[in-house]
Amino acid sequence: MRRRQPLNDLAPRLRDHREPIIEFICRPCHRHRAFERKLLVKAFGAGVSFAVIRRRMAMGCERMQTPEGDKCGAHFPCLGDTDGPDGS
Repeated sequence: MRRRQPLNDLAPRLRDHREPIIEFICRPCHRHRAFERKLLVKAFGAGVSFAVIRRRMAMGCERMQTPEGDKCGAHFPCLGDTDGPDGS
């Protein structure tokens, strides 16, 4: 059975970004990867949110779940969030 997406979920989705290459950067972990959009669509589906992709790509990051919350610096520059989820 397919899981339904909440109607009020306004998170950016892979289908909303048409760049052929999508970058994933985490400065604290010194990670910088570039993925072909078509391969991300094939792996996750076009309707997946960038938040879900971020969590999957950063899986195992010790900064993802801290007592203070998500301190992981992983982000997608194509979304305009140049410094990560908390803006620092």
